[in-house]
Amino acid sequence: MHSKMLVSLMLVGLLGLASADHHRPQSVCALEGDAQRALVECIRGNLDEPTTTKLQAVKERLQCEDLHCVFVKICERNNGTLEHSGNDFFEDNEKLALRNAVVTCRDGAHH
Repeated sequence: MHSKMLVSLMLVGLLGLASADHHRPQSVCALEGDAQRALVECIRGNLDEPTTTKLQAVKERLQCEDLHCVFVKICERNNGTLEHSGNDFFEDNEKLALRNAVVTCRDGAHH
């Protein structure tokens, strides 16, 4: 598989993982600076090992230094949102883990 195609598949998969983020004022893409970094760090801290491993592979493919960079690049490539996608690159349990982490961190910021 060509590296550009693999990167595209990973991006689409990550976008699908974060569908809970779409069109919310507290979304990863809507936040800026330290607030965005804090949310991404919270998400990272709430992921299981397989999902973290998969995100590390995405990070390497995107040539990012950290997970924040991965989210920034995906937001930029997707017009400022993390939308649902039908891509099957990630296992269902990994998609669910990221969705749950996004919701947990976003909702936790309001308490």
